[in-house]
Amino acid sequence: MIAKYLKGRSKYIIICLIIVSIINIYLFAIDVFKNKYAELVYLDFLVIFITILFFVVDYISFRNSYKSLYDCIEDNGEIDGYLVEGQSFEENLMRAIIENLKIKNNNDIEIYKQSLKELDEYMAKWVHEIKIPISSLSIITDRLSSIEDSIDIKNQVAKINFLVNSILYSSRSNTMFEDVFINKVKLEKLVKMAVKNNSFLLIKNNIEVSLNKLDYDVYTDSKCMSYILDQIINNAIKYSKKAGKIEFDSRELENGVVLSIKDFGIGISEEDIVRIFDKGFTGTNGRNQLYKSTGMGLYFVKKMIDNLGHDIDVCSKNGSYTIFNIYFYDISDYLNLDS
Repeated sequence: MIAKYLKGRSKYIIICLIIVSIINIYLFAIDVFKNKYAELVYLDFLVIFITILFFVVDYISFRNSYKSLYDCIEDNGEIDGYLVEGQSFEENLMRAIIENLKIKNNNDIEIYKQSLKELDEYMAKWVHEIKIPISSLSIITDRLSSIEDSIDIKNQVAKINFLVNSILYSSRSNTMFEDVFINKVKLEKLVKMAVKNNSFLLIKNNIEVSLNKLDYDVYTDSKCMSYILDQIINNAIKYSKKAGKIEFDSRELENGVVLSIKDFGIGISEEDIVRIFDKGFTGTNGRNQLYKSTGMGLYFVKKMIDNLGHDIDVCSKNGSYTIFNIYFYDISDYLNLDS
């Protein structure tokens, strides 16, 4: 901070040195001290000492006024409480500029929030409206004379329905926590509902489902958890082998319950597993599949898991299996849940 202070006062220091030099040259030229130059040196020392003392006092005042503000800026904190009450025109001007920018930014943020809210409302309306023709299309396929064609169309309809739901939850991922309701629900009911939502794709891809030890109550939001389980199941189907299998199992912890979802698909490579929740990350297997991954599904899963106050981790063996573990905690942990 001293270096920044000296840099800001450099022109005043240079002016002081120039003035002292001019005075010395003038006094030397008129020979005021008549070869008693020791007195001139003493006078120079006194002037320089007084000047240094002035700058020391000024620096202490500068540090006391700006140190907290400077530290706050260095730590990327909120500066409102540290703004200096202006004593000079420049200080008053800078304070006015900062307050003006703050007002402008707050207005921009409000406009942005309103735009997001309108987009969210539009997406929710669009999703509900598009589900009507999707359901109608599914019913119409039952009337087709060709069973093979009917199954193919239903398969595509199921994929469209999943993608439509993904769009809804993705668009609401930044504001969804306002609509979250943490309630006690049956874990088995959550899993069975997710399996039912994906039943056609599971049957179409010959995926066996095994439900084990799910008789626990957990605290979560059913709608959000439905999306999370749908995404994990859909990934398991997407990266499954022929005649694959998905196992749902759970066990009690000291402070909650953990749900394990294991598939026996192509797995995740070791170098990819630490990044699978990163935004836009597709990984080696995601790029090699016929169905190209967007890298957004698990990103939104992790975001929702964090907002719900749960935890999630993954372990996998490339070419063998993948296990997603979702941790549900007791109700006391949600009392301190931040929005």
